[in-house]
Amino acid sequence: MKQYNYSRIAKYYDIIELGGGEGPITSAFLDNIFRKNKIKTVLDMACGTGAQAIGLAEKGYHVTASDINRDMLGIAKKKAKSKKLDIKFCVGDIRTARLGKFDAVISMFNAIGHLSEKGFEKAIKNVSANLKDGGLFIFDIFNIDFMKSGGFVRDRFIDVATERKNLKFVRFNKNKMDLKSRILKINQDLYIQEGIRKPDIYKETWDMKVYSSDELKRILNRNGFRVLNICGLNGDKFVKNKTLNMVLISKKRG
Repeated sequence: MKQYNYSRIAKYYDIIELGGGEGPITSAFLDNIFRKNKIKTVLDMACGTGAQAIGLAEKGYHVTASDINRDMLGIAKKKAKSKKLDIKFCVGDIRTARLGKFDAVISMFNAIGHLSEKGFEKAIKNVSANLKDGGLFIFDIFNIDFMKSGGFVRDRFIDVATERKNLKFVRFNKNKMDLKSRILKINQDLYIQEGIRKPDIYKETWDMKVYSSDELKRILNRNGFRVLNICGLNGDKFVKNKTLNMVLISKKRG
């Protein structure tokens, strides 16, 4: 599967992907689950620029965070330092990094979709190795039943249009969905313009693996996890053919 080059846009990632306040909303959603399950220690795998790691640390959790991309991780470290938060950051792959035993492991904002099915199963086994018995594994991913039911947009569309100080950001998408392989091929053109200068254009093409809720239940079950709940992003009600991003809350069997 072709991967996205996060290093190219790392310094703009928060503006492009988190400009709508998604980070604090997701942290509040996770905090609600963790309080109900008496979670104290959290491992954020594929943490990116640290949106959840920082948000959860601010709420009093003991957080360790890892990412395979050093540029994204470097930004996360700087943000945590500026807030004087005690977060342990590590360079690591969700499929192989062994960082301890935690009450919960999270991997948010569709990070799992970057993995092949084989890679996903390897990641689940590794997540289990980083979890205490009875620990929670929470992640979100695109829902193929939504795609099959007419939710997939075949035309070129804009998903980001924003401005920060003297910079303007506009991003176009033109994607393809292969229902047989269940791979979403994403093609994005990001325009970043300073003032009225000629914009810089960042073109990226990469693959995302897409699953149904039933497939994910089977995969998690055979790898030692029980699915406690499936919901939409940030706790919205999950509707099988209408929810784009589904969040799976699962528990390691002890």
